[in-house]
Amino acid sequence: MSASLRAPETELADGFRNAMRRLTSSVAIIASRDGDDPVGMVATAVVSVSTSPPALLICVNRSASLHSPLTLCGRFSVNLLSASHSELIPVFAGLVKGAERFAHGQWEDLHGLPCLADAQSSLVCTLDKRVDYGSHDVIIGRVDAVRFAEPINPLLWENGSPAISARLTQ
Repeated sequence: MSASLRAPETELADGFRNAMRRLTSSVAIIASRDGDDPVGMVATAVVSVSTSPPALLICVNRSASLHSPLTLCGRFSVNLLSASHSELIPVFAGLVKGAERFAHGQWEDLHGLPCLADAQSSLVCTLDKRVDYGSHDVIIGRVDAVRFAEPINPLLWENGSPAISARLTQ
């Protein structure tokens, strides 16, 4: 793109944020361990990478309280929330600090990591690759274990608010 067609940096950043508000995403809680203490954060930047080997991509801001423990531990869980978990969003987005976050919801240990007992699905991962990009690390985790629930009723994030999905009839 030529320089004359490029938007000023702040205008581009604002436009990008507004565009991403239109990208509906599943809400997850990424969790790990800081020694014996559980650590976690809410996230929407979770993407399937491959089935062979099973792998996920997550993005974690390097300033997030989860970042350092996750990279040191080298293992994490991704807990996809169901529509009934909307009250966990503010808790894991910073309203509650540290291990106290895990007093909210039904957490249990799965392969040494905190996993939400009634999550849509919980995936236990080992950090496989990490790429530094901007303010975040792009992390690829190799999936070691999977657990999922029925029925499918995911909690979504759309335009800055929780949302639910609806099937279209054909």
